[in-house]
Amino acid sequence: MNPSSTPDDQRGSYFEQLYRQDSDPWRVRQRWYEERKRALLLASLPQRRYRHAYEPGCGNGELTAELARRCERVLAADLSAEALGLAQQRLLDAGCGANVSLAQHRLPQDWPRILPGAEKFDLIVLSEIAYYLSVQELARVVEHSIASLAPGGSIVLCHWRAPFAQRIVSTVRIHAAFQDAPGLHRVLRHEESDFLLGIWSNDARSVAQREGFA
Repeated sequence: MNPSSTPDDQRGSYFEQLYRQDSDPWRVRQRWYEERKRALLLASLPQRRYRHAYEPGCGNGELTAELARRCERVLAADLSAEALGLAQQRLLDAGCGANVSLAQHRLPQDWPRILPGAEKFDLIVLSEIAYYLSVQELARVVEHSIASLAPGGSIVLCHWRAPFAQRIVSTVRIHAAFQDAPGLHRVLRHEESDFLLGIWSNDARSVAQREGFA
């Protein structure tokens, strides 16, 4: 890599090359582990339907296709243009891309601006992405998530726990950053040896309480 390049440039180059060499580098379409993890994430969402979701780090679009079936609109983003092309094809193949917008975003600087009076996201999904951020970048993502979350909305975090070469922040620290954030309440924690799944909301009520029978 060019020694004068920025961390963002290096991350961008890494993911472009990764997806150029392999359309499914983590085998998210083939491994039962990945299929099961997606199913757990989707089953854990506090609401059956969502109006507007934001999914940065969408990769090749496997989770995006599932979110499109649960949401009126989805903004799916990735740092890699190559990944976005694969995601677009995945959505076309699945026949569920009409309500999905794709965008090339670097986090945290390209986090969508929510203008005064505009609709906020009622679902934000950060899956297998936050460990590539620095501590300072993660703090800004937490701030942006809170600021752009609609009342009663959900923030979902799902991350691999084991160390790997490109990891900057531990999964435990990522989830702790949201746990310590003002105005958020953890409504779900699912812990396995391989990954950690957590959901936070600005509404502290349980699913049963939201439906009025608890």
